[in-house]
Amino acid sequence: MTTASAWSMALVGMRGTAVEVEAALGAGLPRTVLVGLPDAALYEARDRCKAAVAGAGLSWPDRLLTINLTPASLPKAGSHYDLAIVAAVLASARLVPAEPAARTVFMGELGLDGRVRAVRGILPALLAARSHGLTAAVVP
Repeated sequence: MTTASAWSMALVGMRGTAVEVEAALGAGLPRTVLVGLPDAALYEARDRCKAAVAGAGLSWPDRLLTINLTPASLPKAGSHYDLAIVAAVLASARLVPAEPAARTVFMGELGLDGRVRAVRGILPALLAARSHGLTAAVVP
């Protein structure tokens, strides 16, 4: 099993909490499992991210892929986790280096062609990320 992680932020009002996005590639039938209390928009991220990776000319892993959003007790809502999900997945597949993703906060919705779209709450999210010790960010 290969694993990698990236960071995003959960926003409740103007308060941000760091969310670790972990991706693990394992043995089993090819599918993508998303866990960690995601809402309906976040469940759709599986298909959105897969299409965006293909649109960017890369390959989505053809193995069992488990994506975990921690802390699991915190409800996650919205499409801004897309960029962190793709960073963790590509790092777990060893298509990009894992170390930079493990210390960077990612926020952005992905288009089906791989473009990164704007999301709300970037400023409070980045301020909260800094207080969590994250010093690099990738945003639209």
